[in-house]
Amino acid sequence: MLKPTAKNARSILTSVVTRIAASAALLFAPYAVLAQESAFSVLPNEAAVRKVFENLPQLRSAKIGLDLAGNQQKRLDAGYYEWTARIGLNRRSDQLGERYQEQEFNLERPVRWFGKAEKDRALGAKGVEVAQSGYADVWHETSRSLMKEWFDAVKERAAVNLLRQQVELTEQLNAIAEKRVKAGDAARYEQLSAQTELQRVRSLLQQAEQREELALQILKANYPGLPLPETIVLPQPQLNTWSGDVWMHKIMDDNHELELAQAEAAYMSLQAARVESDKVPDPTLGIRSSRERNGQEKIFGFSISIPFPGEARSLERGSAQLRAKMANEKLQQVQMKVTLAAQKAIADNQRHYANWQTLQSLRQQSQEQAQLMQTAYKLGELAIGDALNARKTALDAAMAADAAQIDALASYARLHLDAHLIWALD
Repeated sequence: MLKPTAKNARSILTSVVTRIAASAALLFAPYAVLAQESAFSVLPNEAAVRKVFENLPQLRSAKIGLDLAGNQQKRLDAGYYEWTARIGLNRRSDQLGERYQEQEFNLERPVRWFGKAEKDRALGAKGVEVAQSGYADVWHETSRSLMKEWFDAVKERAAVNLLRQQVELTEQLNAIAEKRVKAGDAARYEQLSAQTELQRVRSLLQQAEQREELALQILKANYPGLPLPETIVLPQPQLNTWSGDVWMHKIMDDNHELELAQAEAAYMSLQAARVESDKVPDPTLGIRSSRERNGQEKIFGFSISIPFPGEARSLERGSAQLRAKMANEKLQQVQMKVTLAAQKAIADNQRHYANWQTLQSLRQQSQEQAQLMQTAYKLGELAIGDALNARKTALDAAMAADAAQIDALASYARLHLDAHLIWALD
Protein backbone atom coordinates (compact mmCIF):
# COMPACT_ATOMS: atom_id res chain seq x y z
CA MET A 1 0.00 0.00 0.00
CA LEU A 2 1.41 3.37 -0.98
CA LYS A 3 2.00 5.85 1.73
CA PRO A 4 0.13 9.08 0.99
CA THR A 5 2.30 12.12 0.45
CA ALA A 6 1.60 15.77 -0.27
CA LYS A 7 2.66 15.21 -3.86
CA ASN A 8 0.32 12.24 -4.28
CA ALA A 9 -2.51 14.18 -2.68
CA ARG A 10 -2.02 17.07 -5.08
CA SER A 11 -1.92 14.63 -8.01
CA ILE A 12 -5.15 12.96 -6.86
CA LEU A 13 -6.83 16.31 -6.28
CA THR A 14 -5.77 17.55 -9.72
CA SER A 15 -7.12 14.40 -11.34
CA VAL A 16 -10.44 14.72 -9.52
CA VAL A 17 -10.81 18.39 -10.42
CA THR A 18 -9.98 17.64 -14.05
CA ARG A 19 -12.62 14.92 -14.22
CA ILE A 20 -15.20 17.14 -12.55
CA ALA A 21 -14.43 19.93 -14.99
CA ALA A 22 -14.70 17.56 -17.94
CA SER A 23 -18.01 16.21 -16.66
CA ALA A 24 -19.30 19.73 -16.10
CA ALA A 25 -18.25 20.72 -19.61
CA LEU A 26 -20.20 17.81 -21.05
CA LEU A 27 -23.16 18.52 -18.78
CA PHE A 28 -23.40 22.21 -19.57
CA ALA A 29 -22.23 22.06 -23.20
CA PRO A 30 -25.77 22.38 -24.56
CA TYR A 31 -26.31 25.48 -22.42
CA ALA A 32 -23.10 26.99 -23.79
CA VAL A 33 -24.45 26.45 -27.29
CA LEU A 34 -27.72 28.07 -26.23
CA ALA A 35 -25.96 31.18 -25.03
CA GLN A 36 -24.01 31.57 -28.27
CA GLU A 37 -26.78 30.90 -30.78
CA SER A 38 -29.11 33.60 -31.99
CA ALA A 39 -32.76 33.42 -31.05
CA PHE A 40 -33.50 33.42 -34.80
CA SER A 41 -31.40 30.30 -35.47
CA VAL A 42 -34.50 28.17 -34.96
CA LEU A 43 -36.17 29.85 -37.97
CA PRO A 44 -35.76 28.64 -41.56
CA ASN A 45 -33.19 30.33 -43.75
CA GLU A 46 -34.54 33.61 -45.15
CA ALA A 47 -33.29 32.88 -48.66
CA ALA A 48 -35.17 29.57 -48.61
CA VAL A 49 -38.31 31.32 -47.36
CA ARG A 50 -38.20 33.88 -50.18
CA LYS A 51 -37.65 31.16 -52.76
CA VAL A 52 -40.65 29.20 -51.49
CA PHE A 53 -42.82 32.32 -51.41
CA GLU A 54 -42.20 32.88 -55.12
CA ASN A 55 -44.21 29.76 -55.94
CA LEU A 56 -47.08 30.10 -53.48
CA PRO A 57 -50.45 30.56 -55.25
CA GLN A 58 -51.68 33.33 -52.94
CA LEU A 59 -48.59 35.44 -53.65
CA ARG A 60 -48.66 34.66 -57.36
CA SER A 61 -52.30 35.75 -57.42
CA ALA A 62 -51.43 38.97 -55.60
CA LYS A 63 -48.61 39.53 -58.10
CA ILE A 64 -51.08 39.18 -60.95
CA GLY A 65 -53.23 41.73 -59.14
CA LEU A 66 -50.35 44.20 -59.47
CA ASP A 67 -50.24 43.66 -63.23
CA LEU A 68 -54.01 44.03 -63.39
CA ALA A 69 -53.85 47.32 -61.50
CA GLY A 70 -51.21 48.55 -63.93
CA ASN A 71 -53.43 47.73 -66.90
CA GLN A 72 -56.36 49.39 -65.17
CA GLN A 73 -54.28 52.52 -64.68
CA LYS A 74 -53.42 52.66 -68.37
CA ARG A 75 -57.06 52.19 -69.28
CA LEU A 76 -58.11 55.06 -67.02
CA ASP A 77 -55.39 57.25 -68.49
CA ALA A 78 -56.66 56.49 -72.01
CA GLY A 79 -60.30 56.98 -71.03
CA TYR A 80 -63.40 54.92 -71.71
CA TYR A 81 -64.54 56.82 -74.80
CA GLU A 82 -63.80 55.85 -78.40
CA TRP A 83 -64.21 57.40 -81.81
CA THR A 84 -67.37 56.53 -83.71
CA ALA A 85 -67.58 56.75 -87.50
CA ARG A 86 -70.88 56.81 -89.38
CA ILE A 87 -71.29 56.48 -93.12
CA GLY A 88 -74.57 56.89 -94.92
CA LEU A 89 -75.63 56.41 -98.54
CA ASN A 90 -78.87 58.01 -99.72
CA ARG A 91 -80.88 58.15 -102.94
CA ARG A 92 -82.99 61.27 -103.42
CA SER A 93 -85.84 61.68 -105.92
CA ASP A 94 -87.58 64.98 -106.61
CA GLN A 95 -90.96 65.73 -108.15
CA LEU A 96 -89.44 66.19 -111.56
CA GLY A 97 -88.20 62.62 -111.53
CA GLU A 98 -84.59 63.46 -110.99
CA ARG A 99 -82.58 61.01 -108.92
CA TYR A 100 -79.47 61.84 -107.01
CA GLN A 101 -76.83 59.83 -105.12
CA GLU A 102 -75.83 61.33 -101.78
CA GLN A 103 -73.18 60.37 -99.26
CA GLU A 104 -72.77 61.32 -95.60
CA PHE A 105 -69.88 60.83 -93.19
CA ASN A 106 -69.87 61.56 -89.41
CA LEU A 107 -66.99 61.24 -86.93
CA GLU A 108 -67.75 61.80 -83.25
CA ARG A 109 -66.36 61.09 -79.82
CA PRO A 110 -67.39 61.87 -76.23
CA VAL A 111 -64.84 63.90 -74.27
CA ARG A 112 -64.08 64.17 -70.55
CA TRP A 113 -64.28 67.68 -69.22
CA PHE A 114 -64.26 69.56 -65.90
CA GLY A 115 -61.13 67.73 -64.73
CA LYS A 116 -62.50 64.24 -65.16
CA ALA A 117 -59.38 63.02 -66.96
CA GLU A 118 -57.20 64.12 -64.04
CA LYS A 119 -59.55 62.35 -61.62
CA ASP A 120 -59.29 59.16 -63.68
CA ARG A 121 -55.49 59.34 -63.66
CA ALA A 122 -55.48 59.83 -59.88
CA LEU A 123 -57.88 56.91 -59.52
CA GLY A 124 -55.61 54.66 -61.60
CA ALA A 125 -52.53 55.60 -59.59
CA LYS A 126 -54.38 54.95 -56.34
CA GLY A 127 -55.53 51.58 -57.68
CA VAL A 128 -51.89 50.61 -58.22
CA GLU A 129 -51.14 51.68 -54.65
CA VAL A 130 -54.00 49.51 -53.37
CA ALA A 131 -52.63 46.52 -55.30
CA GLN A 132 -49.13 47.11 -53.94
CA SER A 133 -50.43 47.32 -50.38
CA GLY A 134 -52.53 44.22 -50.98
CA TYR A 135 -49.50 42.28 -52.20
CA ALA A 136 -47.47 43.41 -49.20
CA ASP A 137 -50.30 42.41 -46.87
CA VAL A 138 -50.56 38.94 -48.43
CA TRP A 139 -46.78 38.55 -48.06
CA HIS A 140 -46.93 39.51 -44.39
CA GLU A 141 -49.91 37.28 -43.61
CA THR A 142 -48.18 34.38 -45.38
CA SER A 143 -45.09 35.04 -43.27
CA ARG A 144 -47.22 34.99 -40.12
CA SER A 145 -48.83 31.71 -41.12
CA LEU A 146 -45.46 30.14 -41.91
CA MET A 147 -44.01 31.29 -38.61
CA LYS A 148 -46.93 29.86 -36.63
CA GLU A 149 -46.91 26.51 -38.41
CA TRP A 150 -43.11 26.37 -38.19
CA PHE A 151 -43.10 26.83 -34.42
CA ASP A 152 -45.92 24.30 -34.12
CA ALA A 153 -43.65 21.77 -35.82
CA VAL A 154 -40.67 22.79 -33.67
CA LYS A 155 -42.78 22.34 -30.53
CA GLU A 156 -43.86 18.85 -31.57
CA ARG A 157 -40.31 17.90 -32.53
CA ALA A 158 -39.00 19.13 -29.18
CA ALA A 159 -41.71 17.12 -27.39
CA VAL A 160 -40.69 13.97 -29.28
CA ASN A 161 -37.05 14.52 -28.41
CA LEU A 162 -37.87 15.07 -24.73
CA LEU A 163 -40.12 12.01 -24.52
CA ARG A 164 -37.44 9.83 -26.11
CA GLN A 165 -35.08 10.92 -23.37
CA GLN A 166 -37.81 10.22 -20.81
CA VAL A 167 -38.28 6.71 -22.21
CA GLU A 168 -34.57 6.04 -21.68
CA LEU A 169 -34.74 7.29 -18.10
CA THR A 170 -37.86 5.25 -17.38
CA GLU A 171 -36.18 2.18 -18.87
CA GLN A 172 -33.31 2.72 -16.46
CA LEU A 173 -35.73 2.94 -13.55
CA ASN A 174 -37.51 -0.20 -14.78
CA ALA A 175 -34.17 -2.04 -14.98
CA ILE A 176 -33.37 -0.99 -11.40
CA ALA A 177 -36.75 -2.28 -10.22
CA GLU A 178 -36.20 -5.57 -12.07
CA LYS A 179 -32.80 -6.07 -10.44
CA ARG A 180 -34.17 -5.33 -7.00
CA VAL A 181 -37.03 -7.78 -7.45
CA LYS A 182 -34.64 -10.48 -8.61
CA ALA A 183 -32.39 -9.77 -5.65
CA GLY A 184 -35.36 -10.01 -3.31
CA ASP A 185 -35.01 -6.41 -2.16
CA ALA A 186 -38.37 -5.30 -3.57
CA ALA A 187 -41.85 -6.65 -4.10
CA ARG A 188 -43.18 -7.71 -7.49
CA TYR A 189 -45.62 -4.77 -7.65
CA GLU A 190 -42.68 -2.32 -7.83
CA GLN A 191 -41.55 -3.83 -11.12
CA LEU A 192 -45.13 -3.78 -12.37
CA SER A 193 -45.39 -0.09 -11.42
CA ALA A 194 -42.17 0.67 -13.29
CA GLN A 195 -43.36 -1.27 -16.35
CA THR A 196 -46.70 0.56 -16.30
CA GLU A 197 -44.96 3.93 -16.21
CA LEU A 198 -42.69 2.83 -19.05
CA GLN A 199 -45.68 1.89 -21.18
CA ARG A 200 -47.36 5.20 -20.36
CA VAL A 201 -44.32 7.20 -21.47
CA ARG A 202 -44.00 5.13 -24.63
CA SER A 203 -47.64 5.86 -25.40
CA LEU A 204 -47.03 9.58 -24.91
CA LEU A 205 -44.07 9.31 -27.28
CA GLN A 206 -46.19 7.57 -29.91
CA GLN A 207 -48.85 10.28 -29.72
CA ALA A 208 -46.20 13.01 -29.92
CA GLU A 209 -44.65 11.37 -32.99
CA GLN A 210 -48.05 11.35 -34.68
CA ARG A 211 -48.54 15.05 -33.92
CA GLU A 212 -45.04 15.76 -35.19
CA GLU A 213 -45.72 13.94 -38.44
CA LEU A 214 -48.95 15.89 -38.92
CA ALA A 215 -47.20 19.23 -38.26
CA LEU A 216 -44.44 18.35 -40.75
CA GLN A 217 -47.02 17.31 -43.36
CA ILE A 218 -48.72 20.69 -42.98
CA LEU A 219 -45.41 22.44 -43.65
CA LYS A 220 -44.72 20.24 -46.66
CA ALA A 221 -48.18 20.85 -48.12
CA ASN A 222 -48.34 24.60 -47.54
CA TYR A 223 -44.70 25.45 -48.30
CA PRO A 224 -43.33 22.98 -50.87
CA GLY A 225 -39.55 22.86 -50.98
CA LEU A 226 -39.00 24.47 -47.58
CA PRO A 227 -36.45 22.53 -45.47
CA LEU A 228 -38.10 21.05 -42.40
CA PRO A 229 -37.05 22.07 -38.87
CA GLU A 230 -34.30 19.88 -37.49
CA THR A 231 -33.31 21.86 -34.39
CA ILE A 232 -33.03 19.65 -31.31
CA VAL A 233 -31.14 22.04 -29.03
CA LEU A 234 -33.27 25.16 -28.82
CA PRO A 235 -31.60 28.58 -28.74
CA GLN A 236 -31.98 30.69 -25.64
CA PRO A 237 -34.87 33.18 -25.81
CA GLN A 238 -34.08 36.87 -25.76
CA LEU A 239 -35.94 39.81 -24.32
CA ASN A 240 -36.30 42.91 -26.46
CA THR A 241 -34.31 45.86 -25.20
CA TRP A 242 -36.36 48.59 -26.86
CA SER A 243 -39.17 50.33 -25.07
CA GLY A 244 -42.79 49.58 -25.85
CA ASP A 245 -43.17 52.96 -27.56
CA VAL A 246 -40.28 52.22 -29.92
CA TRP A 247 -41.72 48.83 -30.83
CA MET A 248 -45.16 50.35 -31.31
CA HIS A 249 -43.73 52.98 -33.65
CA LYS A 250 -41.86 50.39 -35.70
CA ILE A 251 -44.90 48.14 -36.04
CA MET A 252 -47.37 50.90 -36.83
CA ASP A 253 -45.04 52.92 -39.07
CA ASP A 254 -45.04 50.31 -41.85
CA ASN A 255 -48.04 48.11 -41.22
CA HIS A 256 -49.28 46.56 -44.45
CA GLU A 257 -52.77 45.80 -43.19
CA LEU A 258 -53.24 49.39 -42.09
CA GLU A 259 -51.69 50.75 -45.28
CA LEU A 260 -54.05 48.60 -47.33
CA ALA A 261 -57.09 49.92 -45.45
CA GLN A 262 -55.84 53.49 -45.87
CA ALA A 263 -55.27 53.01 -49.60
CA GLU A 264 -58.71 51.43 -50.05
CA ALA A 265 -60.39 54.29 -48.17
CA ALA A 266 -58.56 56.84 -50.30
CA TYR A 267 -59.47 54.91 -53.46
CA MET A 268 -63.16 54.87 -52.54
CA SER A 269 -63.06 58.60 -51.79
CA LEU A 270 -61.52 59.28 -55.20
CA GLN A 271 -64.08 57.05 -56.83
CA ALA A 272 -66.91 58.89 -55.08
CA ALA A 273 -65.48 62.20 -56.26
CA ARG A 274 -65.23 60.84 -59.79
CA VAL A 275 -68.85 59.68 -59.77
CA GLU A 276 -69.90 63.03 -58.31
CA SER A 277 -68.32 64.79 -61.27
CA ASP A 278 -70.58 62.77 -63.58
CA LYS A 279 -73.59 64.76 -62.43
CA VAL A 280 -72.62 67.00 -65.36
CA PRO A 281 -72.67 64.61 -68.36
CA ASP A 282 -69.84 64.53 -70.84
CA PRO A 283 -70.63 66.01 -74.29
CA THR A 284 -70.15 64.20 -77.56
CA LEU A 285 -68.30 66.25 -80.18
CA GLY A 286 -68.41 65.41 -83.85
CA ILE A 287 -67.75 66.57 -87.35
CA ARG A 288 -69.90 65.73 -90.36
CA SER A 289 -69.44 65.93 -94.07
CA SER A 290 -71.95 65.15 -96.84
CA ARG A 291 -72.41 65.35 -100.61
CA GLU A 292 -75.93 66.02 -101.83
CA ARG A 293 -77.55 66.08 -105.28
CA ASN A 294 -74.69 64.12 -106.87
CA GLY A 295 -72.12 66.48 -105.39
CA GLN A 296 -73.86 69.68 -106.40
CA GLU A 297 -74.04 70.56 -102.72
CA LYS A 298 -71.29 69.87 -100.25
CA ILE A 299 -71.86 70.25 -96.54
CA PHE A 300 -69.32 70.33 -93.73
CA GLY A 301 -70.38 70.90 -90.12
CA PHE A 302 -69.73 70.44 -86.43
CA SER A 303 -72.04 68.83 -83.86
CA ILE A 304 -72.29 68.61 -80.10
CA SER A 305 -74.70 66.53 -78.04
CA ILE A 306 -75.20 66.45 -74.28
CA PRO A 307 -77.39 63.86 -72.53
CA PHE A 308 -79.83 64.90 -69.84
CA PRO A 309 -78.86 63.37 -66.46
CA GLY A 310 -81.42 61.01 -65.02
CA GLU A 311 -82.16 59.34 -61.71
CA ALA A 312 -79.57 56.59 -62.31
CA ARG A 313 -76.71 59.07 -62.01
CA SER A 314 -78.04 60.37 -58.72
CA LEU A 315 -78.40 56.86 -57.31
CA GLU A 316 -74.90 55.96 -58.43
CA ARG A 317 -73.50 59.00 -56.63
CA GLY A 318 -75.29 57.93 -53.45
CA SER A 319 -73.89 54.41 -53.74
CA ALA A 320 -70.35 55.70 -54.26
CA GLN A 321 -70.60 57.92 -51.19
CA LEU A 322 -71.84 55.00 -49.08
CA ARG A 323 -68.96 52.83 -50.29
CA ALA A 324 -66.52 55.58 -49.30
CA LYS A 325 -68.10 55.76 -45.83
CA MET A 326 -67.85 52.01 -45.44
CA ALA A 327 -64.16 52.10 -46.37
CA ASN A 328 -63.52 54.82 -43.78
CA GLU A 329 -65.31 52.78 -41.11
CA LYS A 330 -63.24 49.75 -42.06
CA LEU A 331 -60.10 51.89 -41.75
CA GLN A 332 -61.03 52.83 -38.19
CA GLN A 333 -61.70 49.20 -37.38
CA VAL A 334 -58.38 48.05 -38.86
CA GLN A 335 -56.51 50.78 -37.00
CA MET A 336 -57.94 49.58 -33.68
CA LYS A 337 -57.24 45.95 -34.56
CA VAL A 338 -53.63 46.64 -35.58
CA THR A 339 -52.98 48.74 -32.47
CA LEU A 340 -54.30 46.03 -30.15
CA ALA A 341 -52.34 43.34 -32.02
CA ALA A 342 -49.13 45.37 -31.71
CA GLN A 343 -49.67 45.91 -28.00
CA LYS A 344 -50.33 42.19 -27.56
CA ALA A 345 -47.18 41.23 -29.48
CA ILE A 346 -45.05 43.49 -27.28
CA ALA A 347 -46.66 42.20 -24.07
CA ASP A 348 -46.46 38.55 -25.21
CA ASN A 349 -42.72 38.78 -25.69
CA GLN A 350 -42.19 39.99 -22.13
CA ARG A 351 -44.75 37.61 -20.64
CA HIS A 352 -43.46 34.50 -22.42
CA TYR A 353 -39.87 35.34 -21.54
CA ALA A 354 -40.69 35.69 -17.83
CA ASN A 355 -42.77 32.50 -17.94
CA TRP A 356 -39.90 30.59 -19.53
CA GLN A 357 -37.44 31.75 -16.87
CA THR A 358 -39.75 30.56 -14.10
CA LEU A 359 -40.46 27.19 -15.70
CA GLN A 360 -36.81 26.66 -16.61
CA SER A 361 -35.85 27.06 -12.96
CA LEU A 362 -38.62 24.65 -11.95
CA ARG A 363 -37.42 22.20 -14.57
CA GLN A 364 -33.89 22.12 -13.22
CA GLN A 365 -35.11 21.64 -9.65
CA SER A 366 -37.52 18.83 -10.58
CA GLN A 367 -34.87 17.06 -12.65
CA GLU A 368 -32.39 17.16 -9.78
CA GLN A 369 -35.06 15.90 -7.40
CA ALA A 370 -36.04 13.06 -9.75
CA GLN A 371 -32.42 12.00 -10.18
CA LEU A 372 -31.82 12.01 -6.43
CA MET A 373 -34.97 10.01 -5.76
CA GLN A 374 -34.08 7.48 -8.45
CA THR A 375 -30.67 7.06 -6.82
CA ALA A 376 -32.33 6.72 -3.43
CA TYR A 377 -34.65 4.01 -4.79
CA LYS A 378 -31.67 2.19 -6.28
CA LEU A 379 -30.09 2.13 -2.82
CA GLY A 380 -33.33 0.91 -1.25
CA GLU A 381 -33.94 4.12 0.65
CA LEU A 382 -37.17 5.07 -1.13
CA ALA A 383 -40.36 3.46 -2.42
CA ILE A 384 -40.92 3.01 -6.15
CA GLY A 385 -44.03 5.21 -6.08
CA ASP A 386 -42.08 8.23 -4.87
CA ALA A 387 -39.44 7.76 -7.56
CA LEU A 388 -42.08 7.40 -10.28
CA ASN A 389 -44.00 10.45 -9.10
CA ALA A 390 -40.80 12.49 -9.09
CA ARG A 391 -40.05 11.34 -12.62
CA LYS A 392 -43.58 12.28 -13.76
CA THR A 393 -43.24 15.70 -12.16
CA ALA A 394 -39.87 16.19 -13.86
CA LEU A 395 -41.37 15.23 -17.23
CA ASP A 396 -44.29 17.64 -16.83
CA ALA A 397 -41.92 20.43 -15.78
CA ALA A 398 -39.59 19.73 -18.72
CA MET A 399 -42.43 19.72 -21.25
CA ALA A 400 -43.86 22.92 -19.80
CA ALA A 401 -40.41 24.55 -19.88
CA ASP A 402 -39.82 23.50 -23.50
CA ALA A 403 -43.25 24.80 -24.53
CA ALA A 404 -42.60 28.08 -22.72
CA GLN A 405 -39.18 28.35 -24.37
CA ILE A 406 -40.65 27.85 -27.82
CA ASP A 407 -43.44 30.33 -27.05
CA ALA A 408 -40.81 32.87 -26.00
CA LEU A 409 -38.84 32.28 -29.21
CA ALA A 410 -42.02 32.51 -31.27
CA SER A 411 -43.18 35.75 -29.65
CA TYR A 412 -39.72 37.28 -30.08
CA ALA A 413 -39.67 36.31 -33.77
CA ARG A 414 -43.27 37.47 -34.28
CA LEU A 415 -42.43 40.85 -32.77
CA HIS A 416 -39.56 41.31 -35.21
CA LEU A 417 -41.69 40.05 -38.09
CA ASP A 418 -44.44 42.59 -37.39
CA ALA A 419 -41.78 45.30 -37.16
CA HIS A 420 -40.46 44.17 -40.60
CA LEU A 421 -37.01 43.40 -39.19
CA ILE A 422 -37.05 39.86 -40.59
CA TRP A 423 -38.57 38.36 -43.77
CA ALA A 424 -39.49 41.88 -44.90
CA LEU A 425 -40.82 42.43 -48.41
CA ASP A 426 -38.20 44.25 -50.46
